[in-house]
Amino acid sequence: MSVGGVALQTGAEPETVSLGWEIVILTSVALAVMIGIGWYSSKKNVGADADDFFSASKSLGFVVIALSVFADSYSGNSFLGYSAATYRSGAWFLVYPQFMVAGIIGALILAPPLINLGKEFDYTSPLDYVEHRFDSRVAFLALLFMIWGTFVQFTEQFFAMGYLGRVASGGVLPYQAVVVLFGLVILVYVGLGGFRGTALSAAVQGALILMSLSLMLIVMGQFGGFAAQIDTVWQTSPEKLTLPSASTMRGWYRLVILVLFGLPTYIHIQQFYLSVKDAGDLRTTFRIQAPIFLFAALILWAIGLFGAGVFPGLSESGSEQLVPYLMGAFADGGGGTLLPSLVSLGIVMATLSTAGAAVMVLSMAIAKDMYRRFLDSEASDRKIINASRLSLAAFLLVAIAIAFTPNLTIWAWTQLKFEFLLQATPVFLFGLYLPKVKSDFALAGMLLGCLTAVGIYFLGTGEVYGIPAGIIGLLVNSIVFVGGSYATGESAETDRARELLQYNAIEYPEGSDGGGVRYTLPGQKKSFWVGLVIVLALMIPWYAPAGWNARAALGIPIWTWVILGALILETLFVLCGTIIWRERSAEGTVETIETPQDAGADD
Repeated sequence: MSVGGVALQTGAEPETVSLGWEIVILTSVALAVMIGIGWYSSKKNVGADADDFFSASKSLGFVVIALSVFADSYSGNSFLGYSAATYRSGAWFLVYPQFMVAGIIGALILAPPLINLGKEFDYTSPLDYVEHRFDSRVAFLALLFMIWGTFVQFTEQFFAMGYLGRVASGGVLPYQAVVVLFGLVILVYVGLGGFRGTALSAAVQGALILMSLSLMLIVMGQFGGFAAQIDTVWQTSPEKLTLPSASTMRGWYRLVILVLFGLPTYIHIQQFYLSVKDAGDLRTTFRIQAPIFLFAALILWAIGLFGAGVFPGLSESGSEQLVPYLMGAFADGGGGTLLPSLVSLGIVMATLSTAGAAVMVLSMAIAKDMYRRFLDSEASDRKIINASRLSLAAFLLVAIAIAFTPNLTIWAWTQLKFEFLLQATPVFLFGLYLPKVKSDFALAGMLLGCLTAVGIYFLGTGEVYGIPAGIIGLLVNSIVFVGGSYATGESAETDRARELLQYNAIEYPEGSDGGGVRYTLPGQKKSFWVGLVIVLALMIPWYAPAGWNARAALGIPIWTWVILGALILETLFVLCGTIIWRERSAEGTVETIETPQDAGADD
C-alpha cells in the first residue's frame, strides 16, 4: 500500500530502522538545553538553602506547573507501555485516558488543602505535612510507601529509553548503552539545577511532548488514516473492538480507582503542587491540565489501536516497541527520518521529565525527609543538599542495574507500583479533612493494609474476585484508620488537629498584611462527590446492549463512542471542580500554630 508517498505493506514484519543523523542531532541539542537549564538554575542561587533547592521557594507559576506535571505524568512509559497495552487489550483500554483524567480529579481533592497548609506552615515537602498532622512514625512509614511508588516509576523510564534507543539507532546503540547515557544526563542536570531546574526543564519537555503527539497524527494519516487500520483490526482481531466481558469491566473500574488515588499520592506530583505560587495559579493549572491530559491519552490510545492494524500479531515484548516500529516503518517506507526523529525526541523528553522529577524528589526524600528528620536534625542545608546529590547517584545506579535485565512488561511495573503506593493515600485523603483521625490508627491502618496486600500476593493470585491486592489493602487501611479513630472518640490530638485544619481552606497571600482568603474546596462539597459517583458510573459500559458492537464513525463501535462521550464528561467535571473551588471572605481570625520546626507563618 502507498499513501501520501509512504509505502506500507499491512501486516508486514516490523524492522529495526536507524533514524540517522537527525535523531542524534535533535537529541544532542535537547540534552544540551536540559543541562544548560540546570546550569542556569545553579547560577541563580538555587542551592542557597534547602527550601529553594527542594521546592523552588514556592514560586512556580501555572504554566510551568501545568506543563511540568503533564510531562511528569506522561512518561516514556506512557508512549511505549500504554500504547502497547492498548495494542494487546483493544478498545476497552479507553480506561487509560479515563484514569489519567481521574488522577487530576484525585489531585483536586488532595492538592488544595495541602498547598494552603504548606503556605501557612512553610512545608518544603509533603512529609512535613504528614509529620505535622500526625507524628514521625506515620511520616516514616508513609515515606517508605511513597518512595516505593516513585522509585518504580523512575525505573520504568530506563526500560522505555533502552527500547527506544536501540530501535531508533537501528541496533547500533545497544539497550544497556542507552540506559547508561540516559542516567548520566539526569545526574548532571538534576544535580545542578535542583527542583527549580528540574521543573523548568520539565516544562520545556512538556511542550516538546505535545509537539511529538501532534506529529503522530500526521504519521497515522500517512499510513492511510485511523479508519483504514481499524478495518484491518476488525478482520484480524475483532475481539479487540467488541464489548469487554464483565470481568474486564471490573478490572476497568479497579484501574480507575488505582490511579484516581494513586497518581496524586506520588511524592513528586505533590512536590510540584507544593511549589505553586498560590491557589489561583493552582486552579488555572488544573484547567490547563484537564484538556491536555485528555488529548495526550487519546492520541496514545488511538496509536495502540492503529498499530494493531499495521502490525497484527506482535508478541507481548514486541508490542512494547510498537511506537518505535511505527516510526521505523514510516522511515523505511519513504517518509524520511525527520518526522520520526521529532516524534522520538518527544519520547526522549517524556522519559527524561518523569525520571528527572522522580529522582530529584527521591533524593530529597532520603536526604531531607529521612536523613535530617530521623538521623541528624542539626544537619546544615548545604550538608542536606550534598546528601541529596549522593542519593541521586545511588538511585541512578540501582535503577540502571534493574533496567539491565528487564523481566516484566512496562505495564506490569505500572500496576505493581500503585498497589503499595496506595497505602499512603489515607493519611492525605482523610488527614487533610477529618480532625478526628489519629496517628495510632494511621500507623495501624498502613501496616495492616500493606500486610493484607502482601499476603494476597504471596497466595499467588494478586487479587480477590477481580479486586487487586492494593485496593483491598487500601480498604482495610481506611477502615482501620477512620473506624478506629472515630470509635475511640476525641482526644488532645483531635483538638490539635482541628486547630491545624482550620487553615486547610485559607490562603494568606504575600503582602496581605495578615488578611486571609477563605475558600470552598471541591472536597468539602457534597455536589462534588455526587458528581464523581455519576461520572464513575457512566465511564464503564456495563449498561451497553450487544447492539452497540455495531460499527460507527471511523470504524470503531457505538459503545466506544459512548465511552468517549463519558470521557469528555469526566474532563468537564474537572473544570466544574475548579469552579466549585471558589473564594469566600475569611470569617474572623485564627490562631497561629507552630510547625514541628517552630516555623509557623504569621497571620
